[in-house]
Amino acid sequence: MQLLWFLLAVFLYFQFSWARAFEDFENNQNSDNDKTVAVPLIWAYGGYHFAEIGIGTPPQKFRVFFDIWNQNTWIISTKCLLYKYATCRNHARYDAKKSNSSKETAEEFSCVDYGTTLNGTITEDKVTFGNQVVSVPFGEVSKTEGETLATATFDGSFGLGFGSTGTKQPTVLQSMQKGGVISKQVFGIYARSDANGEITFGGYDKSRYSGDIDFVKVISKQEWMFDIKRIMFDDVDLTGQNCQGVVNDGSHHIYGPKEQVEKIYKKLGCDPSKLCEVDCNKISTFPKLKITVKKTEFIIEPKDYIDKESGRCTGRLFDLDQPTWLLGNLFLDNVYTAYDVDNAQIGFARVNGATSALFSNYKPVQLVLIVAALRYLQM
Repeated sequence: MQLLWFLLAVFLYFQFSWARAFEDFENNQNSDNDKTVAVPLIWAYGGYHFAEIGIGTPPQKFRVFFDIWNQNTWIISTKCLLYKYATCRNHARYDAKKSNSSKETAEEFSCVDYGTTLNGTITEDKVTFGNQVVSVPFGEVSKTEGETLATATFDGSFGLGFGSTGTKQPTVLQSMQKGGVISKQVFGIYARSDANGEITFGGYDKSRYSGDIDFVKVISKQEWMFDIKRIMFDDVDLTGQNCQGVVNDGSHHIYGPKEQVEKIYKKLGCDPSKLCEVDCNKISTFPKLKITVKKTEFIIEPKDYIDKESGRCTGRLFDLDQPTWLLGNLFLDNVYTAYDVDNAQIGFARVNGATSALFSNYKPVQLVLIVAALRYLQM
């Protein structure tokens, strides 16, 4: 009996060791020498998360949005006149004069973010991410056009999009790597609706997900766009030709090509020309939405893609006059997302909770052998 226990222990040890080693190799995940920085993300009503950082010496506190759509990095400045620009009135403003490490440049900054035009100059200063400090150039906003950001929860945006900054300055990730804060230009995001999350720079937080990270190559030099292998809604194939997706962490919903979304409406008994409103008592009978990226299938339950607010039950799937799927928090709530600039790829994994991480690396035959051995020992 003791011999059987010993053999089982050896078997389990090597199985777990090989599975973990293979997973680490395949996913190009953190090694012991990788430098990483973890920054908490705070949920804000409106469909996005922000982080609290410090800028300057001594640090001035700000709330910033980590934007994966573009590389624009900016913060509202005290140079932005309160009586003249509504966007600047309800936010913390960066004061270069109060920072001993501020370095102003003559380079102009201009961008359009969230419907507001932002203008100013490029300034470089020390930024505190979690427990690390690094110099980062950013747009010091002194003028704005439009008021869409006037009520925003954040005071600035740090761009993590795929591509260049559009200026002579390095990106946030390039600055962090140059400053020795991270080893690789990669980051992982764990963020769920109505809950706080975390962004890890320089690597991925293995405690947040189970199984493998499924990586696919980025197919655009301007954004985190990737190929989707398959999208199914019950027996309806929504894949179409050249099915591509983009992660949209600033939205609650999923947006898809008009022709494909209308197929979903039809299956739910909705009128494609109106807001999709359904019988709340029938939600449990609706099909699941299944999105497959490379090898991994991600399932969205009907209780999630139907919104029950305001006493009405309406769909959270909307159509667009473009071929790309925009995957918002409806998709991201159960997904750990990995962004790899160095290798031009994006990866997805199931967040912990859906599948037991203990046996997630085993094949069915291996699980059968383990269970059989345990049953034998109980005899």
